[in-house]
Amino acid sequence: MTQTNKPKIVTIGGGSGVSTVLSELKNLSEVTAVVSMMDSGGSSGRLRDEHGILPPGDVLKCISELLPDDDYSKKWRDFLNYRFRKGEGLKGHSLGNLLLAAAYDWEGGTPFGIESISNLLNIQGRVLPVTLNDVDLIAKLNDGTDLISETSIDLRTNFEQRIEYIYLSRRAQVYKPVLQAIMEADHIVIGPGSLYTSILPNFLVEGLPEALAQTNAPKTYVVNLVTDPAETTGYKASDFIKKLEEYYCDGKLVDYAIVNTNPIEDMLGHIYATENKFPVEPDIEECKKLVTKEVISGNFMKGKTILRHDSRRLAEILLDRCYK
Repeated sequence: MTQTNKPKIVTIGGGSGVSTVLSELKNLSEVTAVVSMMDSGGSSGRLRDEHGILPPGDVLKCISELLPDDDYSKKWRDFLNYRFRKGEGLKGHSLGNLLLAAAYDWEGGTPFGIESISNLLNIQGRVLPVTLNDVDLIAKLNDGTDLISETSIDLRTNFEQRIEYIYLSRRAQVYKPVLQAIMEADHIVIGPGSLYTSILPNFLVEGLPEALAQTNAPKTYVVNLVTDPAETTGYKASDFIKKLEEYYCDGKLVDYAIVNTNPIEDMLGHIYATENKFPVEPDIEECKKLVTKEVISGNFMKGKTILRHDSRRLAEILLDRCYK
């Protein structure tokens, strides 16, 4: 434990899953969000293609969640997530993505732009890109097909073939401040989030797995609530942990795994089933064989129409493990 009033926690991932965890951790810890930079779809993909910048979408999600909870900042959160509905060149872009793109250009690079916007909005924490290298994510399917780009993986509609493994279009080096954050951390949190497009891409960046192997900080993996038809159909909780550890250095990565065991309400379950998304089976005994310390099971869900992890409950558990 560091000699500060609050523990230092590093989250690793991307998308809405990890950003949800940040909403409570920001009040209880010195939090650093390490963000995947392989997004290629929507507004982020357009800005990446048209302006040659790293995708701002996942960075924006984390910045939005790290805003203070006062009314002024809540208004900023609404502005940042505003999406233009019309206008040639503007339609489909979010204001936050455009603001980050402008900051990248004005400040002379991605990390400087992120820092500038973070300071301007007085966020409670830090957001760091996992790499500054412009790379594409590629998935190898079990029929030998390559799906090139995160969007091709995430939005595919033919689910007959399963993902065998993923790799990058070229080598990528970890952004050095990420290494420092990991080595100074009191706890590392991985996930939740799309396994093959938000979580595992970070482990393909050279230097990140090695840093995780060197730190003594405990590592907690927050297992997803439901499967994804494009990525994890049929996966049990243990399959998520096994796959994560395949992309790690030799030895076990996960000290703690957080696994939801509470059933989804029937109506919400039916809604998700229409999208071929199903509850992750909590095979707790198998999970226990894969972690070094503890599988933490229980009810971690909230939401009536959209399932999310209960960020407050997760924060309580993560903070408790910081002091063990």
